[in-house]
Amino acid sequence: MSRAAPLLPAAAIGLLLADCCSRGGGAYTVREAPPPAPPSTLSEDEVARSVPRPLLRVLLLGDFGDRTCQQRAVAGAVAAAHRRAPFDLGLHLGDNLYECGPDAALPGAAACAFARDGGAVIPGYRPPADDRFRQLLEEPLAPLAEGPHPVPFYAALGNHDVATSGSCASGPAAGAAALGRTKACLEVAHQGPLWRMPGRHYVLDRGPARFVVLDGNLLARDYGGFTLDDEVAFVREATRGCGERRCFVVAHQPAATAGSHVSDWKDGTYRERLRRVQEAFQGPIAAWLSGHDHDLQQLRAPAGYDVFVSGNGSRQRARERFHRTMPPDARLLFASTAWGFATLEIFDDGWGVRFEDTSGVSLHCCRARGAGRCEPAGCWR
Repeated sequence: MSRAAPLLPAAAIGLLLADCCSRGGGAYTVREAPPPAPPSTLSEDEVARSVPRPLLRVLLLGDFGDRTCQQRAVAGAVAAAHRRAPFDLGLHLGDNLYECGPDAALPGAAACAFARDGGAVIPGYRPPADDRFRQLLEEPLAPLAEGPHPVPFYAALGNHDVATSGSCASGPAAGAAALGRTKACLEVAHQGPLWRMPGRHYVLDRGPARFVVLDGNLLARDYGGFTLDDEVAFVREATRGCGERRCFVVAHQPAATAGSHVSDWKDGTYRERLRRVQEAFQGPIAAWLSGHDHDLQQLRAPAGYDVFVSGNGSRQRARERFHRTMPPDARLLFASTAWGFATLEIFDDGWGVRFEDTSGVSLHCCRARGAGRCEPAGCWR
């Protein structure tokens, strides 16, 4: 594993202090050294032209929901990437509305209720207008809803979206369980040009791909009357089509990490709950797509599938050095504190992921062919 020193040359320190946002605060990157590439007689342009046109381009953007200079920079980079090559789909990977999710104290919010399946909202419910959705997420990404190629966005629940402790404990008087359930319900009920959440968990089929969107909060603990047993049952049913389509699990919480949320694994509870979800898979999983850690990562889970973290949308953890991986037998292929996002591309013969920073530079790419894993590869345009 090679480790790149922080990109903070001494001559630039004063400028960074004066205008941190314009430079993204510096970046620290580690990556597993790829095997030597065979010599090629092709030029870079010829290599780029040899990559087939993707069947599907998916924006992966997590932990984006805070109004910071980092969010503005990432939003601008996403819009520029969309202009270069339009996204077909966008995925919000949770923590969509910092600090505390939707406003459960608004008139009519407490009436939000789930249907008997615990996933969708009861028919006919209309949530109160909540400006947090516009301010924290929809307005910064407004260019993606305009023009000839508007991007349909689908969201997953993050821990901040259903937060009920400390300053987030305001809403229904019935306590934390009711408050967390109401916040989850309000996110499902909201609809907008850049917001779709058909259920607390749901399946999204697009062309050759299936996205199994989980309520990843249940990997940590039951909450709001929702249980891991229910989530396992959903996963078992949702993954029956995997194999016919390439299946990607989408959850705010990752299945492996080298970021600061290694602390989630400290007592074994998280790993055991994750094991139960994995055992419910009824077909092959290509990758697990997540946020939660405020960085960019690719790992290989012990179960064999790839884990991607794209969680550096608005709150960088600049001091992260990726010293430890959880679970310990996961393999870290790439990690960076750079502000940025990821793009998933589906091809006829496989799929790939590219991580990109706010200046449009490709930080890391991988490519999977057939049923193989996504191995580090040269980046393509």
